[in-house]
Amino acid sequence: MTKVNQTVGHGRLIDPPSRSSMWRYGFPTKRNFNDNELFCGGYQVQWMLNGGKCGICGDAWDVPRPRPNEAGGIYGNGIIVRKYRNGQVITVKVQLTANHLGFFEFKLCPNNDPKKVATQQCLDRHPLVLADGSGYKYNIPHAKPDTFHIHVRLPRGLFCKQCVFQWTYTSGNNWGTCADGTQRVGCGPQETFRNCADVAVE
Repeated sequence: MTKVNQTVGHGRLIDPPSRSSMWRYGFPTKRNFNDNELFCGGYQVQWMLNGGKCGICGDAWDVPRPRPNEAGGIYGNGIIVRKYRNGQVITVKVQLTANHLGFFEFKLCPNNDPKKVATQQCLDRHPLVLADGSGYKYNIPHAKPDTFHIHVRLPRGLFCKQCVFQWTYTSGNNWGTCADGTQRVGCGPQETFRNCADVAVE
């Protein structure tokens, strides 16, 4: 018998401030009091209804377009929240209000049009490497709610007047089947969070 153990985490990208969290940091945008729940509609919606797919900024895949956190949506207004330098090491801050382990990934798409929805293909071309050289995934070191400070390096040679900055949190607390056929916590489909922010790289 397959064991089912689904957990619900909560988290948000706070630096650079995500589109749904900008209001917390003084930007004149619509308030989203559920900005720590951009989890692709939830585990059941993402994996049972939408086949694992998720909007690029954490909205459920089946939500009518424009999705709320994408360009043209109620939070996707294209306001630049941070300006960086080419190749700079930046500190990204993520707040987990419910921590279920797993890992973070960060990506950047030189979109250059606040009215155009970025694509996951564009984001996938520019993953951000951890500044310590350990790769592209930041493994969460403990299971306590916390604000994490992660140092990543921006790609050299990439410039944009408007880049979409994407945070993806893949939790690691659900029971599932591993690649070798065994079963344990952290394997198989997991709850996913995503947030987007608009930044510039000069």
